[in-house]
Amino acid sequence: MRRAHRPSDQYSLVDEDSNRPRELTVLQSFLILTSSLAAEVCCGAIFIFNFYIPYFVSYVKIRGSKPDITLEDGKLFLLLIAASNGMSGYPLGIMISGLPVNISLTLGAGVFGLGYMMIFLGVAFHYSFVIAGAICLGFSAQTINISVLLRCLRNFKAHWGIVSGSLLGVAFGSTAIFHIWERAVVNPLNIKPEMLNSTAFEWYYDNQDVLDRCSDFYWIMGGCMAVLLMYTLVVYRIYPSPPPLEEEIMPFFTACKETVSKILSDVRFILTLIAFEFAGVSGLCARSSLKTYGETFIPDEHYLSAVGSSGSFAGAVGSLTMGILLDITRSSNSTGTSPKLLLLNCLLAFTASVMMIFAAQEGKIWFLSCYDMILFGFGGFSAVSAMVLYEIFGISKFPVAYGISSLTTFLSFLWYCFSMFSGLPGKDFWLANALFAFMAVVSSIGLILQYQTHPVANPGDNSSFLTDDEEDNEFIFHGGKKYILQKSRNM
Repeated sequence: MRRAHRPSDQYSLVDEDSNRPRELTVLQSFLILTSSLAAEVCCGAIFIFNFYIPYFVSYVKIRGSKPDITLEDGKLFLLLIAASNGMSGYPLGIMISGLPVNISLTLGAGVFGLGYMMIFLGVAFHYSFVIAGAICLGFSAQTINISVLLRCLRNFKAHWGIVSGSLLGVAFGSTAIFHIWERAVVNPLNIKPEMLNSTAFEWYYDNQDVLDRCSDFYWIMGGCMAVLLMYTLVVYRIYPSPPPLEEEIMPFFTACKETVSKILSDVRFILTLIAFEFAGVSGLCARSSLKTYGETFIPDEHYLSAVGSSGSFAGAVGSLTMGILLDITRSSNSTGTSPKLLLLNCLLAFTASVMMIFAAQEGKIWFLSCYDMILFGFGGFSAVSAMVLYEIFGISKFPVAYGISSLTTFLSFLWYCFSMFSGLPGKDFWLANALFAFMAVVSSIGLILQYQTHPVANPGDNSSFLTDDEEDNEFIFHGGKKYILQKSRNM
């Protein structure tokens, strides 16, 4: 066990962050932030398929390569996006932490474009290409997301709360693009889905004008994503990211063995992962079931699109609000704020999930309120979780820890798709969601207790946190932070 020394010994306090980035000008900060936000718009855009899927399935059935496609095939498509997005986070976190950010971002942008084209080929020629495209989109979005977060963490860690809240908030808010476009262009006459040939298949649109506009939307969105990613790539190329910290650079297999074991052995990470997973179930499932659940008692496409838009903005506001609160509270050197805010957002998800059980009886306004409350909490604890991971592990372990936590995306969609295969989500579905959210509340309380006994980093400082495994040097705690003790050299 390491022993703590007083500064009066033959040691000197040193800031372990030896690779501080140079100061950015106002213009450089603006360009880096706006380009990062543009990239996060693209990351959030892949989840537009949660709402686009009825139109997508209809288009493939009528004009595409798979006339026998069903809604279950559409659910599988969503699950593949979520699976590739969540399961790729861990290896990508290790890879990106040691690569120049512009290289990892270029890789993500290239795979994003490939995935978009593969979906087109699958619709036009053979549906198996759609499967490959879904995997590419999930993988690319995770690559872009981790790259952007790591870049901004290296440049703006003194304001990590509001920066991460803004980035993740934009990813949530970008899904509102589809709802606005749907009401104004894709389905302006509020045409409702129909049944085909008296079969049990629902959510079908046979209006040719609607199908034409669905196709137009796909290509217009693709063009917008290409412009946004190009802007990000150019800015990141002109203003390269600060180099990785020395402790970040390690062989891939060493990182797999040592880094992951340290992360998974930290009870605070496990509690954060559980809270994020079970609270994320309610958030992700609410987004995915907007149409499939809402249509069962609200046969109004325009109203459901309005609900989707408001929920997207609620998620963005929740993320940004929590980020601002984190920075305000951390500026006074307070500790334990992050898990308390995590608990607050988990309570919101739990309350709204319970309320959603009665949405079919209470009507439109009730459904809108529940949906917005869940999405506000979902955006909020996404931003708070990013702060918690940085406080526990610092920059060096953040990409890996964040990548592992992304597995919750896949697990949440797995639960959603599993439940949907046995029927549309109703009371039983939302009762299970409420139980999951309650487990997130319990886990958040446990995290608060753990914060009372474990020092954490202060993102308001210029130093980053160094975990126990990163150096064998001795250390002391001072003001809730860890400092490495380094022997003074003899002159």
